[in-house]
Amino acid sequence: MTKLVTVRESYDWITENEVTQVQLEELIRYIEERYPNENVLDQRYKRVRFINFVGVIQCSDIRYEIVPKINLSADDERKALLSMLSVSNFIPITFYERVKNGQETADLLTAFLTAFLERLLKELKKGIYKTYERQEENLYVMKGKLELSNHIRQNAFNHTRAYCSFDELTENNSMNQLFKAALQIVRSSSVLHTSKLQLERCLGYLDQVDVVNFPPHKLNEVRLNRQNERFRDAVLFAKLIIEHASIYNKGQQSSSFSFLFPMNLLFEKYMEVALEAAAGADAVISQHAKTRLLHNKKSGQENILLKPDFLVNNKVIIDTKWKSATYHGKSRYQQSDIYQMYAYVTAYKEAIRCILLYPKQEGEAEHPVWEVVDTNKTIEMKAVRIDEFWNSVDDLKELLNDG
Repeated sequence: MTKLVTVRESYDWITENEVTQVQLEELIRYIEERYPNENVLDQRYKRVRFINFVGVIQCSDIRYEIVPKINLSADDERKALLSMLSVSNFIPITFYERVKNGQETADLLTAFLTAFLERLLKELKKGIYKTYERQEENLYVMKGKLELSNHIRQNAFNHTRAYCSFDELTENNSMNQLFKAALQIVRSSSVLHTSKLQLERCLGYLDQVDVVNFPPHKLNEVRLNRQNERFRDAVLFAKLIIEHASIYNKGQQSSSFSFLFPMNLLFEKYMEVALEAAAGADAVISQHAKTRLLHNKKSGQENILLKPDFLVNNKVIIDTKWKSATYHGKSRYQQSDIYQMYAYVTAYKEAIRCILLYPKQEGEAEHPVWEVVDTNKTIEMKAVRIDEFWNSVDDLKELLNDG
């Protein structure tokens, strides 16, 4: 029986009240192996919390679900995360319509796997992908090309067989082997009856496909072309599953895998899509990198590249910040962020507004607006709702119109 532990990123601690010491150590071990160069866990004495990342981790009989903290219920925060992942294309399968209609209130992993299984089964029903693969067999009849050296070695005293090589149309190819490997990994993690049925139906279509291991280099051998393009989403998702899988042998084998997403990058990408919907795709420039802050008098070169997250209509500069702008009912900001925005608004001559953009919390404070001395330019703090995509778009429209 898998236990679900749901926590909020950078807020809730996982302690030995929720999991055993062994389970906690397994989680830490998995993170250290799978994400060695990432700052994923804040570790204290007998407790940990997730920072900078959201998503889901399956470790043996514990499933950890990390959702963004936006002061909603667990279901709403989960739906908000699924919406952000869908509209920003952070995962190759969209389930935005299901989220919008309120259908996806199960845990994150179930949502991910359900979307994957539905997409894969839909394509398999249309017809399993087949390719011509080279085969070698010792046959009673000639087929293809006689492999003379192997024929002599195997049939020196048997004149009734011929060792042949030939091309045969088969479903036992690398792409279908990829699907089967991914399905085998998640087989024990599908909790919904409908998901289990879909998984078994997928495996039924792949019954003649070999089960093979997929080291990282082998994943790159699975390529898309015009004949199998319809499987693109399923292929990308299967690769995600296999890339994120890790096996621990503790007397018995258990499969651990995860879907973790950097929250800062996810929030920025989500805001890009929402800004394009609010202002128009042509009005928004992402990661603008054509302006420099200083001119070196000796070398004649421009130094200190400025790279704001977004430039809107050449008038509004926006930098996203995945953190709360409110603390105990008051605005909270870092002076370094304000200095950075001052550098932006000074260097961009046409810009009249610089905005630090935060996710909106319940009980949001009234945030300050600073006027740059002797100019009509402003530096502002703003917050937008992320509970639902079109709420985000509406807030951004109002924000841009305020100027």
